Amino acid sequence: MFELDVFEIIMLATSALIVGFSKVGIQGAIIPAVAMMALIFGGKNSSGIMLPMVIVGDLIAIFKYGKKGNIADVLKLIPASIVGVVAGAIVGNWINDAQFKFLIGIIVILCIILLIVREYQQEAIVLPDNPLIKGAVGTLSGFSSMIGNAAGPIFNVYILTQQLKKESMIGTVAWFFFLVNLIKLPFHIFLCGTINSDTVKFTVFSIPFIVVGALVGIWLIKRINDVWYRRFIIIVTVLTALRLIL
Repeated sequence: MFELDVFEIIMLATSALIVGFSKVGIQGAIIPAVAMMALIFGGKNSSGIMLPMVIVGDLIAIFKYGKKGNIADVLKLIPASIVGVVAGAIVGNWINDAQFKFLIGIIVILCIILLIVREYQQEAIVLPDNPLIKGAVGTLSGFSSMIGNAAGPIFNVYILTQQLKKESMIGTVAWFFFLVNLIKLPFHIFLCGTINSDTVKFTVFSIPFIVVGALVGIWLIKRINDVWYRRFIIIVTVLTALRLIL
């Protein structure tokens, strides 16, 4: 099936479940899916194959929480995000697949560090409403999103400083990544060639699992022990990131 072995099909389905869950559940949980997809398809191809999957997840999150998102703040970040996407497209198209996978691994490791810092920080960080800060956040998020759909933890560190309620936070994150992912589409189709008629089958296969993951996320978000779940995510991500780098 899809020229994948059974284990790779299981990893693809698991990645789709994680995508759905992360979009409406634990923010940042998508990182293991990024690493698993890179192991299955390679660095560059996985970035394109995964993009329609995360857009489906974004749409589900917007349908559920979009009305509570801070769209005005999101729009302020988009111009810088476009710069980051373009830079990511240039770098991604210039390096080979082994280097691409290594770069994804490095970005994932940096995201892990951000997750750990967030996990153990005692006080909330409050960032000033400064255009330079928004520019840096937008550029870094756009770049790492273009390279490997791995901008979640970077943007989450920013969004946590906004003192938003949980549902408003999920809605804001959903709007931001939905717009950034739409911007990325032409680059993946026309420049990188990582989205084509052959890759659509992976998206179609993944949709039911994304929906199931989202439903599970909506149900679990009020019941799960966030602390231990995030620690589990960090451990799994460390192992998969090391596999990409080594």
